[in-house]
Amino acid sequence: MTETPVAPGSIRLHDTVTPSLTAGIYRFTSRLEVTDRGTPKTSPPEHATHVQVGAPRLALDATEIAGQHPPRDAVGVFGDRLPHVVLGRRALPWERRLGDGTPWLALLVVRSDEASLRTGTLRTVVGETVFTRLNGIEPVDGNRAVVGLQAKDLATFRALLPSRTDVGLLTHVRQVNVADTALAGSDDDGWFAVVTANRLPLGGATPTPYTACLVSLEARDDVWATNLTSVPTLLVLASWPFVTSTAGGTFEHVAAHLDLGAFGAPPAGQPPLVDADGALALAATRRDGTPATMGYRPPLLGAAPDPLPAGPGDVTGDAAFELGRLLAAADGRFIREVVAWHRAADDAARAGSAAGLREDSARSYAASGTAPRRTAAVAAEGTDLRRAAAVAADGADPLAALGATFAQRLLSRTAPADLWQAHPGGSSVIPRQLRPEGEPS
Repeated sequence: MTETPVAPGSIRLHDTVTPSLTAGIYRFTSRLEVTDRGTPKTSPPEHATHVQVGAPRLALDATEIAGQHPPRDAVGVFGDRLPHVVLGRRALPWERRLGDGTPWLALLVVRSDEASLRTGTLRTVVGETVFTRLNGIEPVDGNRAVVGLQAKDLATFRALLPSRTDVGLLTHVRQVNVADTALAGSDDDGWFAVVTANRLPLGGATPTPYTACLVSLEARDDVWATNLTSVPTLLVLASWPFVTSTAGGTFEHVAAHLDLGAFGAPPAGQPPLVDADGALALAATRRDGTPATMGYRPPLLGAAPDPLPAGPGDVTGDAAFELGRLLAAADGRFIREVVAWHRAADDAARAGSAAGLREDSARSYAASGTAPRRTAAVAAEGTDLRRAAAVAADGADPLAALGATFAQRLLSRTAPADLWQAHPGGSSVIPRQLRPEGEPS
């Protein structure tokens, strides 16, 4: 099926992306029926093979997480937006499912006084009963080290865990235009699964630490049972801490609290940071190792002399030049275009030089008489006197020798062009057609 691309600035939401096969081990059986003109014959025995459909299970690699909110170790106002985690695999929440199709992932947000993380082997963290159920679905190593989340009491656990219905509602898929996001270049299709928490991390009078935990609900139908007598421990696939405070933490807060004063404006009662020309004094070291003070005019300065001062005491122009070189060197497409332009200019310059050589030689040859042509042939023969005498005696036209001379000249090459300097061909040279972006050079 052909997917309709998403326009820049747009987003397409999907309730689920359900794979045809969930993670696990499958047994495939094949057989061959043999007939001879409609008469059944003895068939070979059936062939059975096992195929494992893989997916993360006990832990989630950091590369599987495309984004998260709040960010890891962030401090700020996060109580007005539900925490969530963005997964690069669109079908990951449904690659393992409960019996009724409920996704196997949920995001729990807990305070430090509500629950704790514990590490140990799979058997000891989830218990023997849950381990048996997991091993029955797909064999698993009971001695593997895992991380578990355990609430302080049963009432807290019930308050933290979303209902079975909410687990499905808190998980969805987003399709975006990758070129229109910060993930351009790190994702190949623009499909992401999003698991959202069911709780706002509200702050208090003092900064409140929270931990977001992506937990596994595989084989855990028991967690919603009404007759629970002990607090279940859930497997944690990924987790990250953050702190809810009364200010900061979001881009909106940063933008709203920007310092709008002019760059270099000193605090009240302090001397100015820049001189009368807007230059900021910087400590520098000369090539001979002696210390010096250089002037630098930052790009965010409101006004600066035009043109900028030049000389050893001012590094503004040199800094801008070097910054431009570094930005250009870091841009792969620009480098490819520069190289293609230089190749085209080099080819055109060589072709023009060769054409001029041919024209000058042809004019000189046409203007010469029979005797000079014969003399040129003798010179082209070099030290082979017998051959030279034969050519001089029979008066043969020396076009072949002259052609050889032209060929040798045309094979000569010009000096290679410097990538960062103007090409000798100048702006009159028209570069050849560049290859489209992504096409191998």
